[in-house]
Amino acid sequence: MHLKLDNENIYYKEEGKAEKIFVMIHNAGGNHKFFQEQIKIFSNIGKVFAIDLPGHGLTKTMDKQYSILKYAKIIIKFIKKLNLNNICLIGLNNGANIGIEILNNNGDEFIDELILIDPPLFMKENFILEIEEFIDKLNTPNIEHFIEDLTSLLFIKAPNDIKLIAKQSFKSVSVRILISIFKDLINWNKNCNEKLLAINIPTLCIITDEHHCSYNKINNLNKNFEIGKVVGSKCWATLEVPEQINAMILRFLELQNLLISHILKKQK
Repeated sequence: MHLKLDNENIYYKEEGKAEKIFVMIHNAGGNHKFFQEQIKIFSNIGKVFAIDLPGHGLTKTMDKQYSILKYAKIIIKFIKKLNLNNICLIGLNNGANIGIEILNNNGDEFIDELILIDPPLFMKENFILEIEEFIDKLNTPNIEHFIEDLTSLLFIKAPNDIKLIAKQSFKSVSVRILISIFKDLINWNKNCNEKLLAINIPTLCIITDEHHCSYNKINNLNKNFEIGKVVGSKCWATLEVPEQINAMILRFLELQNLLISHILKKQK
């Protein structure tokens, strides 16, 4: 299904019928298939909108550069055009950072809960150097070989069919767009502390064995965040350990509903 937004023709997968809305934002180089196991589960308790960001998957674009802020503004337009609210927004990796940016642009008008899955935050020098290496390798003629290596290294024990999803996804994305996203990520992270402080809705941050996000830093920065950790996965945990991811999100939402029920009872 596609939705026309100004110069963008956004592809999204829509499943489910219930009132609760789940908006899913994938990682840099990914597409909606990175949420295939979450779509199956959450479409049973709500309506899922899993988006292909411009330049990814089935959302084609003529633009060559994108940033976290630019993607955030596109998602906000998407949400408003479809008149969505009562949203649980789920973001993976750079998609999580896009979610943070949306909340910093009045996203709490329509988003009730935020789920951050392995967001690259508080990036240390060695991680920045790693990203800069990615950028250099994306500029070489051996791009196919680099993607093969990258998608193998970023899984621990995933079966070949799961690895294939990642490989096919990365190979379909414009190199220029990937480079622009990675460059922007480095700059965006310089101000991530104040962006996290601005979030005041229920938020679950799920960290992985990759340690892209420091437990201590996020816990000290915003005490309102719930923090969980999966085992046996690097950054693409939605594909590698979906049962752990799904269970954590479901439990988090269950606790939020219990808390809301308790507050309403006290007000009566």
